[in-house]
Amino acid sequence: MRERLTAFLRLFIFWFSYFISARIFFAVYEVSLTRKYAFSEILLAFLHGSRLDLSATGYFLMLNGLLLTLSIISGANVFRKIILGINRFFIVLFALVIVGDAEIYRNWGSHLDSTPLMYLNTPKEMLASTSAGRWILLFTLIFSFAGLWLYLFKKFVSPKVNFLNAVRYTYALPMLLLTGAMILPVRGSLGIAPINTGSVYFSKDLYPNHVAVNSVWNFLYSLKKLRKMDPPYRFIPNEKADSLFHNLYAHQGSTKHLLKTEHPNVVLILLESFTAKMIEPIGGVPGITPNLNRWCHNGILFDHIYASGDRSAKGIVAVVSGFPAQPTASIIKLPQKTQQLPFISREMKNVGYNCSYYYGGNVDFANMRSYITLAGFDTIVSKKDFPEKDCNSKWGVHDHVMFKRLYDDISKSKEPFFKMLFTLSSHEPFDVPMKTVIKGDDEASKFMNSAYYTDKCLGAFLDSAQNSSWWDNMLIVMVADHGHPQPGNSLPTDPLKYHIPLLFTGGALAVTDTVVHTFGSQTDIVATLLHQLSLNANQFRYSKDLLADSTKSFSFFAFNNGFGFLSDSATRVFDNTAKEYVTLKDSTKENDAFGKAYLQVMWNDFLNK
Repeated sequence: MRERLTAFLRLFIFWFSYFISARIFFAVYEVSLTRKYAFSEILLAFLHGSRLDLSATGYFLMLNGLLLTLSIISGANVFRKIILGINRFFIVLFALVIVGDAEIYRNWGSHLDSTPLMYLNTPKEMLASTSAGRWILLFTLIFSFAGLWLYLFKKFVSPKVNFLNAVRYTYALPMLLLTGAMILPVRGSLGIAPINTGSVYFSKDLYPNHVAVNSVWNFLYSLKKLRKMDPPYRFIPNEKADSLFHNLYAHQGSTKHLLKTEHPNVVLILLESFTAKMIEPIGGVPGITPNLNRWCHNGILFDHIYASGDRSAKGIVAVVSGFPAQPTASIIKLPQKTQQLPFISREMKNVGYNCSYYYGGNVDFANMRSYITLAGFDTIVSKKDFPEKDCNSKWGVHDHVMFKRLYDDISKSKEPFFKMLFTLSSHEPFDVPMKTVIKGDDEASKFMNSAYYTDKCLGAFLDSAQNSSWWDNMLIVMVADHGHPQPGNSLPTDPLKYHIPLLFTGGALAVTDTVVHTFGSQTDIVATLLHQLSLNANQFRYSKDLLADSTKSFSFFAFNNGFGFLSDSATRVFDNTAKEYVTLKDSTKENDAFGKAYLQVMWNDFLNK
């Protein structure tokens, strides 16, 4: 019996140490963020995070304890091999999770959860986000981490498991009781509520809290919750939430019609990752997007627009359907729900517009084809419509090729038409067919260099369009699909990460060099555009007219299990995992109620579709 107790103890020490080393790996991998905090703050993250480490260790001790108990009842020989094999398997599997989690966090600012599973049906596009050099680094780290812990397992644990001897059956009961006692670290408390991710949050800043999270525990927990989309977004009674939400969109007044013609041709350009942080007229770094900077003075610039979410799949739905991003889900992956959404393209088709969608990549990525098809686009132009020589981006066709195709198609299209183009060259890994302009091997420099390239392609298209015969009847709308952490490495809770440009331009506009300061979101594009075309936008309940004379000035954005609510007088960012505001610049309780009501109403709507 002593051998089994020793093996049990060593397994406990081994797995607890394994999970602590995973946190060390995370903190080192994210060193650009870690070094911003005092050593004492990071040390507290380890202290608080040990609760999840104990919980994860407890799960494995329950499994190993059960196997050790069975080895008493059924004989030790077979179960020695099972115990060793299962533990070695999870050492390798969790090395993959730990390294993958750190890389996901570097790109998305959130821990690995079930979200990447939505991209498994398009592995080529998923892999295209990361360069070959980065993949080599990641696999090297996985093999190194797994190899180190396999070696330690062999030296520290295996000898005790290999020498399990036959003992009396009566020892099975105390072994089973010891195994059952692991429910205490697993639950993390003696109370009714078991431990959860937010239980280890201790800091007012989000990153130290994320250091405290056990990446393996968090990933497995998210898989458990994959089919359960009912987080507690119930802050106030539903009737009160509905009333406050209605107040946000009521009494918008009449719109300011700023077009020369009632039904111009419309081109909507969705710019991959074009954060406001690199658009000079709205406070961005000078010199990154010189063409867009120039065109900001040749139209209507909306300078307080925020992305609804942080992924392309969420941005597309916000722009086309006026439906906000969800904190812990993505409606585009659920056709049974998206088919109940309204679509700006269908509204325009109803009055005679021919609708086309352009994307240089694979439209099956992130379930985009299903959504675009439901949206009623007559034509979908994608990677497959170009010769192999043009598919020289990891994602597909670079932006200069797509803009040329758009220009050529416009020149021969039957009017009226609505065309939507989604760029891709400024997506990771930021490889563009251009001599490097923004020097540097860091992520921020590579990203800004790719944005410079897309801006160059955009500028060439706009300049050619301005000199074309069809310019005078053209309205062009430009907006980003979402923001980006760079430049500046913004945290996922930072409103700067979601600040994006929105520009109306084209010969059909009666005004130029105009700036609108109203706070708004991607979801507001639908109502604003449809009202300019004298079309009804009542179906789009989350969309307000940014040009209406009494519309409320506010923005809402969602991140992983949290939201931000911004207005002329407030900046509120709420982390639902921690159940507290991580940013609070507001002296009124009214804005608090509005933000929570918005999320509650939207989530109820999402669940009921």
